[in-house]
Amino acid sequence: MGDEVSDRTVRGSRNEETRRRNLSLVLSAVHAGGELTRSDLTRLSGLNRSTVGALVGDLVSAGLVVEAEPRATHQAGRPSPVVRPSSDVVAVSVNPDVAGVVCAVVGLGGEVRLRETILTPEHLTPEDTALLTKDFLEKVSKEFPSTTRVVGVGVAIPGIVDEQRNTVREAPHLKWRDVPLVSLIEEEVTLPVRMANDATLGVMAESMFGAGAGFDDVVYLNGSVSGLGGGVVSGGHLVKGVRGFGAELGHILINPQGAVCACGRLGCLETEVNIQRIWAVSGEGQVGIDDLDHLYAQRASAALNTELDRQADALAAGIASLLNIFAPARVILGGHVGALFEARSDRIHEGVTAQALAPVGEEASLVRNVLRERMVPIGSAQLAFGPLLADPVNTSLFEWGSRAAVAN
Repeated sequence: MGDEVSDRTVRGSRNEETRRRNLSLVLSAVHAGGELTRSDLTRLSGLNRSTVGALVGDLVSAGLVVEAEPRATHQAGRPSPVVRPSSDVVAVSVNPDVAGVVCAVVGLGGEVRLRETILTPEHLTPEDTALLTKDFLEKVSKEFPSTTRVVGVGVAIPGIVDEQRNTVREAPHLKWRDVPLVSLIEEEVTLPVRMANDATLGVMAESMFGAGAGFDDVVYLNGSVSGLGGGVVSGGHLVKGVRGFGAELGHILINPQGAVCACGRLGCLETEVNIQRIWAVSGEGQVGIDDLDHLYAQRASAALNTELDRQADALAAGIASLLNIFAPARVILGGHVGALFEARSDRIHEGVTAQALAPVGEEASLVRNVLRERMVPIGSAQLAFGPLLADPVNTSLFEWGSRAAVAN
């Protein structure tokens, strides 16, 4: 599966030369489904039962999945064994942001096993990020069994990532430009590292495990302290653009007479829909993303309500423009914009309906993301799991403590 967000359009092949692809298909299905029977895998893959049984056996031998007896049912016939992702295979997620670094350990199947926010009193540098990642790995390795194997590290960046050169092209809020972050982290942790934009990873996670599951065309918007990012899935595939620079949805033009954005342009969506404007009028300081719902519902002043209305109108205009361009079936809103949508749902719906072209406006549903704080760790882990999901038997895994490569 790798960077793809869906296996709904992929079917298995019965030819021996495609064994690797079929192993990928089966492991990806178990990863996305969490718990599937052999009968489920046969139906999803289009392969026959004996082929699926052999593929599952190979994945069990590689320690990537486990089989268990099925739960008792009242149906006639012998129940099919249940296949689950192995709990011994994990990926590490790293998300540097203005206030520090959020690190997590995520298992196959999208289970966030551990998540920690490491706050930094001073401006976060790329070198800090690499060292904090190393410290996190050394600390949490003692909390996992010795049988745990790590596939690698996925890094979520609040900015533009040059995926071909493995560099942070620009992260304005972090004040990073042309940073070789992948090599910096790899030098410290001796694990494979992959990196992408945080909102792109968010849409990957939501499309596989959250509000976008079952949809091939999705637009995702997420508001954080570092601004507003987004991601697009079209026809089941991520929209990336040249060298991964595409889908910078926070920088669509909303107000030509607006404030100067961190990118240097005027009136970007992220300057109009911005948590720092909320902080400025709330009278309660820097309220965390997870506390916005309570603030909006229980403690909103007249000034805050006015600002919420203004931001809701700007968000509706931005969503309408995105609907007209991408015609998604679903728009998912997370972080600050998720809380804004919760507080001003009717107003945003009305604004979108008034400004979007009728066909696309009528077809798309607007929803809040369901993964919340698990979203970026799951997306980052999906990035790290990519090589394993693409080639399950030939991808190296690493011992948790020594981080020496071990064969599957």
